[in-house]
Amino acid sequence: MKHFYLVVAISFLVLSCKEMIKNEVEFAEIQGFDEISFVKPKITNSLTVNSKDDLLGYWVGNFQANITQEEENTLYDSISDAESILYRKITFSIDEIIDNTILGHSIVAGNISPFKGTLKEDNSFFTIEADEFNKTNSDGKFSVHIAKSDSVLKGNWKAYHPQKVKIANRKFNLNKRLFVYDKNSKLEITFMNSEKFNSIELTDTIGSEIEVFEDVEFYSTTDKLFLKNPSVDLLSSDFVSNLTKADIFILRNSIFARHGFAFRDKQLRMYFESYNWYMPVFGDVKGELTNIEKINIDLLLRYEQNAMEYYDTFGR
Repeated sequence: MKHFYLVVAISFLVLSCKEMIKNEVEFAEIQGFDEISFVKPKITNSLTVNSKDDLLGYWVGNFQANITQEEENTLYDSISDAESILYRKITFSIDEIIDNTILGHSIVAGNISPFKGTLKEDNSFFTIEADEFNKTNSDGKFSVHIAKSDSVLKGNWKAYHPQKVKIANRKFNLNKRLFVYDKNSKLEITFMNSEKFNSIELTDTIGSEIEVFEDVEFYSTTDKLFLKNPSVDLLSSDFVSNLTKADIFILRNSIFARHGFAFRDKQLRMYFESYNWYMPVFGDVKGELTNIEKINIDLLLRYEQNAMEYYDTFGR
């Protein structure tokens, strides 16, 4: 059974990069965090809204910054990864409707925030006003509407504390999606963490002269990433021992991505959001893992610690 909860920090906690990688899929178990339960979503299969029950379920799409071109240019000038902030994705989950009250939760950048609001209906539209009620810096208020017989949920979001977030206003057009676990979902894109690299010196003999030049090794995957699917194939020690640390890291977390795990780690989140099949909806999926996935996770974790950290772009 999947667990529906929100992880809220109650004490200051600093994780090293290595610990974050290892514990990404164990986030709720880290000491210093509590769980706040919320309603298990009541899913309806209709992708077009004609009644208020059709609203129930997961609405997914881009959570785009609603700012001027000048503000956007300023952000690009000041932040190296501005695009990841400007164009995030959101899962807007409408979990329960009781009369005119709506309960749900949002998932953005791995953060899960419950919300509560009011639902209004007229002859043409459904309108929702909802507040994320944890009142953290990343929480805000949703204003949402959808025309009857339509399939696109449109709206905007405003932060409670605009001075404490980089983007205080966002807009979105969301489509309803039904989450389905598919063990055959494939990895087809290489991964490279441009923020993790190692500078090295290489030597080469040209004629009778020895030349020394600098190169860069990146925390990146190889083509071996595409040879096995750890949700389907039982991995062997021989196979895993020849992988880079990034290969192992992505293969291991691909298992959780197929189950709809909402990654908090930015690099993981950006990588898996490039796949159409990935849908972040759950804060904990350990109870859904298959036996073969559990065996493979155990094997991958054992090899990950001592695997080759970096891989240079020229394959040397």
